[in-house]
Amino acid sequence: MMPVFSALLLASVLGGCSGTPAAPAVVQPARQTPEDIARTRAKDELKHHPNTAAALVYAKPDGVYVDARYLGQQTYTVARGEIEAQLGALVSQTDLPPGQGQEIKLERGTLRVYNDRIYLVDVPLPEPVRRDQALGMCGFPVSAALNWAEFSGEYRVLNQWGFRRVIFTRKARDSEDIVRVQAWRALVS
Repeated sequence: MMPVFSALLLASVLGGCSGTPAAPAVVQPARQTPEDIARTRAKDELKHHPNTAAALVYAKPDGVYVDARYLGQQTYTVARGEIEAQLGALVSQTDLPPGQGQEIKLERGTLRVYNDRIYLVDVPLPEPVRRDQALGMCGFPVSAALNWAEFSGEYRVLNQWGFRRVIFTRKARDSEDIVRVQAWRALVS
């Protein structure tokens, strides 16, 4: 008698469930909108080509004259539009000795490119400014904790922000005013 009671208890708990399974629900995939497709493509682009995706969403910060920090981390072909917007039109292009790539002179600065990688951004500033202002004008963070190497005609910051060296050329040998900034990345073949 006990097994029958257990079976009845189980049937009452299940509450009239029949032994036949319910038909599975057919789920239609949602139709993708053009915005969804564009978002998916942007995600794929970000995974496979991070520099390209970064260039698509880049906006130069306010107060930055030429964003040497951003440009120095890009490929020339990806950042070409932003290069022209910040440095102006192409003035000349020169082949450098083997293994050094090309030098590209623009209206407001010079780039050196090797294997499509920008490894030098050279920017003459529109007016002499102090070191911290020069940092900000070129897209670098202003920090009091930097170790400045001082030379007779320049200041240098070494191995910061992904750059091998950032050179700040002085207006005069003993001046505190900066007139040019050169941001060098490591030249990797």
